[in-house]
Formats: sequence, C-alpha cells, structure tokens
Amino acid sequence: RERLEGEVKQYEIKVLNMRQAMDELQTSENDLQLAKRRVEREAADFKQKALNLEREVERLRSRLDRPSSVVAGSPASSPRK
Repeated sequence: RERLEGEVKQYEIKVLNMRQAMDELQTSENDLQLAKRRVEREAADFKQKALNLEREVERLRSRLDRPSSVVAGSPASSPRK
C-alpha cells in the first residue's frame, strides 16, 4: 500500500511538472506570436518607406532629366522686376 501511495505521489509530481512546463511553453508561444506580429508590422512599415523613397528618387530623376530649356522657361526661374 505504501509503495502504491509513493508511486501515486511521484506521478502527481510529474503531472504538476508537466503542467508547469506546458504553461511556460504557452506563455513563450504567446510572446513569440506578439513578437512576430510586431516584426511583421515593422516590415510593412519599412516596405512602405522604401516605396515612398523610390517614388521620391524617380520624381527627382525626372526633374534632373528635363531639358534645361524647360527649366529655364519655367515661371519659377523667370526674373521678376
């Protein structure tokens, strides 16, 4: 009888340890999911910033590629008196 009670006690301890390990794994999984969502948001933000910068570069290139006569004839460069 004492032997069986000792075995039951050992199994109860094992079950408690397994439950604690499971709780820790679930907490870790939740933390990882939050981190993943945060990184995905940051990646989307960086992608959008890269697209905006590419558009800005193209806009500036198109300004540089214009013939100088177009720039010289623009109202912004005409002298006012």
